[in-house]
Amino acid sequence: MTDEPQPAYTPRTILLATDLSARCDRALDRAVRLAAQWGARLVALTVVEPADNPAFATLLPSWRQSTDPVRLAERQLRADMDDAESSATVLVEEGEPAETIARVAKAHGADLIVTGIARDEALGRFSLGTTVNRLLRRSTVPVLIVKGRPRHDYRNVVCATDFSDASRHALENTAKWFPGSRLVLFHAYEAPFSGLVSDDVNYRRQYRQVALKDSLEFLAGVDMTPEARSAITPVVESGMPAELLREYVQEFGVDLVVLGAKGRSAALDLLIGNTANEILGRMACDALVVREPSASAEAS
Repeated sequence: MTDEPQPAYTPRTILLATDLSARCDRALDRAVRLAAQWGARLVALTVVEPADNPAFATLLPSWRQSTDPVRLAERQLRADMDDAESSATVLVEEGEPAETIARVAKAHGADLIVTGIARDEALGRFSLGTTVNRLLRRSTVPVLIVKGRPRHDYRNVVCATDFSDASRHALENTAKWFPGSRLVLFHAYEAPFSGLVSDDVNYRRQYRQVALKDSLEFLAGVDMTPEARSAITPVVESGMPAELLREYVQEFGVDLVVLGAKGRSAALDLLIGNTANEILGRMACDALVVREPSASAEAS
């Protein structure tokens, strides 16, 4: 990593949203690393939800009845930040987590929100969790969901695409933010009516050629230097997008998957025709969701 600030097209302010659990330690470490890499300001936030019944405090042990949850959360957050605290802004807010995170991000001019994931302890598997799902719908800035231990900068990045304006914006952002990474443009498709044509093999072959042509035309229209464009590797495969993307991530040791988002629907329409849970929940690596500018403007 370099000690010199990067050009202005990288995030200048990063908001770390943590619930102070152990699963958010990786998000904290990644946020600190990215802030150092980009020379960005780091704001660390935890949200304390108001008690449903304040009278319940009278049933607690005497030494806990006078405990201020906000003060306790701030103390733990500062302890978690450790060496990074001196250069970071530490905040504790009360309210509904997703709404509060989005509000604080806007108030501090955050260009990126970094957060962790939930874990279903009963089933022993990871999921996005309610707060992250709501945040993805509310946030007007990119959201980075950290799953892996940040041992190094992002080296192997995949940007999924359906050739829309939203995916173009996501790819342009990715190339600017991680210029030293290996960048793959990933497109998965399912040939329509493939089981209804007489020559299915030839039909699939022709459809693949169309998909490859669309991929190259999409790349040609991306706003970046010829050098940056030529460094991108297009990957076009036939099959279920979510499953193929998961397999590709595992096979090639991908550090980060980038998805463009459009609209503000409850399902958060992501590219390649899948919901946030289906795509992001299956990935073993970190995931960055970038909302297209028009949708961000509508949400603000």
